[in-house]
Amino acid sequence: MDPVELGAARPVISESWRRSLAARVDPDRHEAPVVYAPDEVADLRGTHPLAETVPLLEQTLSMDDTIMIVTDTRGHVLWCEGDNRVRHKAERVHLTEGARWSEDVIGTNAMGTALATGRPVTVHSREHLVRTCHGWTCAASPITDPHTGVLLGVVDVSGPLKTMHPAVAQLVSAAAQLAQHHLKQFAPRQHVLTLDFLGGLHADLDGRSLALTLRNAEVLTALALHPKGLTAEQLALSLYGERGNPTTVRAELHRLRAQLGGVLLTRPYRLDAVVRGDFLDVRTALRSGDAGRATRRYSGELLARSDAPVVREERADLATAVRKGVLERGDLDALLAFADSGDDAEVLERLRSLLPVTDPRHALVSSRLRRALE
Repeated sequence: MDPVELGAARPVISESWRRSLAARVDPDRHEAPVVYAPDEVADLRGTHPLAETVPLLEQTLSMDDTIMIVTDTRGHVLWCEGDNRVRHKAERVHLTEGARWSEDVIGTNAMGTALATGRPVTVHSREHLVRTCHGWTCAASPITDPHTGVLLGVVDVSGPLKTMHPAVAQLVSAAAQLAQHHLKQFAPRQHVLTLDFLGGLHADLDGRSLALTLRNAEVLTALALHPKGLTAEQLALSLYGERGNPTTVRAELHRLRAQLGGVLLTRPYRLDAVVRGDFLDVRTALRSGDAGRATRRYSGELLARSDAPVVREERADLATAVRKGVLERGDLDALLAFADSGDDAEVLERLRSLLPVTDPRHALVSSRLRRALE
């Protein structure tokens, strides 16, 4: 299918193509980026809630001439199992563990489109936006947490065009339902902790707002950035630097546990929850090379009043990386979004050069630029 044929495509495909093209995916040049190294994939698998469903999915979806794939919610391939010959072919198009297959980086494909729509999707051959994928047919279905409804990832079966049976799509959807049933029966309910610390301080646990002090937020930031956990000594260094005292940290954690309950574990200190947050989203987007998403989610500095070393370092890293991406892309919307987070003279100068003099925002940007240069 060529772009001129877009109007004749199935609605789910034409809508996906529009999203993909709006994200500037080039049908002739793009390939899936490999984001994580094998050791990093192993770490991600160990903490992913779908890990215990993979044996069940493998057993259900074991077929000749196909591979089974399980991704996380950002489209990163964490498991790729199946026919060795097909796996070797898949590696040529980066359909392999550690690669990212979301729509915004590789265009229309079953995994990315299932994540974008929240529904089962089959993508045949030339329905893929990127032409290197035209030799493949893929069927994917989302898997959600049966207790919370939160999306956990997708399961996909992919194979060379001529080997995929039409019934595979129904089998993949059934396998996703089996995985959810398994989680409901055997997996404990996972708490969801949301931390929005860019340009403000807000957190909630399972939808219940938490009343946090700045120090509470610093502790949670440190633990969110180190999901495997930290000792009291490591936390003391992260929060106070060389003058840190583990006894002080333990007292802080005791007070924080009053709000978090069993979500805060010890030995080492870690969070037993699905942790989401604006600064984590920006971090992931930057890691995946998605400067547009990083800018959209970057609403200000990370805990601007904090002087904790772990926060200072992350704050500087995020701000520097987002700023670099914004200036390199030169995208007007991205520049405007980043300019809202502070008076950066170089960003404002670029904006002034891009905005027409007749645009009311030109005068506003010019005024802010003058103040920034004073």
